[in-house]
Amino acid sequence: MANCPKCGEHLRLVDWKQHCPHCSCNIVLYDIQERLMQDADKAEVQYYYFQKRVDRMKASFVGSKLAVARIFTSLIPLVAVVVPWLKGDFNAPFEEFNGVFSLFSLTDMLDSLNVNSILSLVNTVDGKSAVIFLASALILLVLSAVLLLVRFGCLTMACGKRGKIRNFTFDIIMLVFCGVATVLLMCVPQNPYFEIDFVMAPFVYLLLLGVNFGVDVAIYKKGIEVKHAPCFVGGIPIEEYFRMVQDGVPQEDIRQEMYRRLTEMQLQKEAELNGEEVKV
Repeated sequence: MANCPKCGEHLRLVDWKQHCPHCSCNIVLYDIQERLMQDADKAEVQYYYFQKRVDRMKASFVGSKLAVARIFTSLIPLVAVVVPWLKGDFNAPFEEFNGVFSLFSLTDMLDSLNVNSILSLVNTVDGKSAVIFLASALILLVLSAVLLLVRFGCLTMACGKRGKIRNFTFDIIMLVFCGVATVLLMCVPQNPYFEIDFVMAPFVYLLLLGVNFGVDVAIYKKGIEVKHAPCFVGGIPIEEYFRMVQDGVPQEDIRQEMYRRLTEMQLQKEAELNGEEVKV
């Protein structure tokens, strides 16, 4: 069991009533104002740390004109998904097609393949390298698109301690994936199953990713000012409160200062209300 908050005597299991059997003080209501103030202090400090995260997230999206532009440059590369990707023709065992392909038509064509057809292509000398090049390119492009979405979600932490490293890492990996995929599509070996004449969308995609990376570099070079909303602990600005605690100011003195400032704030609000009523 706990001790009495007033006299410090140990309380037994049978001491279940709200009054202390030693000093008769009301254990529930004893020094309740101070305990409520302590709970309020903790809540205001926790709110301060939460508000800092909100302020950083807000600055990441609308902290500057470049930050607003980054919202669009982070998503525009996905437009390349619906742009015609390449020109060529496919023969059996693929679904026969000749003309301009999009990512959707390519994936549908690959879905039409069964396992035996894929194995038969991979086992052939002239089809193995071609299929590996095509499949690897598509996988890398899809992975880069997934990373693009993940990176957009991570923009909420762009103004954090590791925001710069995180964004640059995503940008470089996406550029590498897209660049390698583009080279693979351009270097597909000749084979009797499909032929790629011209690669279009990957270049557009690569260009948009490069623009996105450039905007990121410009943002971190110029910097974003994170504006924090003022927070108080018992009427004391929280920076001053932290400094008082760090300097070892007694809790009683801090509490007295809080009461003084809260009283001043209350009187100021009352004066403002009275002033408004007089004007009306």
